[in-house]
Formats: sequence, C-alpha cells, structure tokens
Amino acid sequence: MGKRQIIYRRDKIVGNQDLLNREVNLVTSEDRVWHGRIVAVGSSDVELKDARSGKHRFSLDQVDRIYCDVTTDY
Repeated sequence: MGKRQIIYRRDKIVGNQDLLNREVNLVTSEDRVWHGRIVAVGSSDVELKDARSGKHRFSLDQVDRIYCDVTTDY
C-alpha cells in the first residue's frame, strides 16, 4: 500500500463538499498547522474539529492550503 497527498489551495476550497468529514491538515497563512476533520465548508470560511479543543472556524483569508493523505492499493 502507498499514500498520496491531495492538496487543496484556497480557490479549490470554496464550497467543496468533498472535504466534509475528511481528516486533514489545515495550514494557515501564518504557517500554523491544524489537524482535524472538516465539519463545514462555506463560501467564506471553513470549520475544523480537532480531537482536543473542539471546533475552530477559519476565514478563507487565513487558510493557505488544506492537505490530506489518501491510502492507495499500489
């Protein structure tokens, strides 16, 4: 088995329902990385739920990219 990394830039995040309930890493424009599951994607913000502190809302101006790992058969 292998892994692939899918990277979503700001223009691919807006309203992207494929991101819902995915385990991702969200990188802010300040180079901070947040790990968790996406629970909401809107036209101007993203909401992430982490394992410790609960939900965090980020405006798209704060988000540099979102990336996730996908396990492949090869």
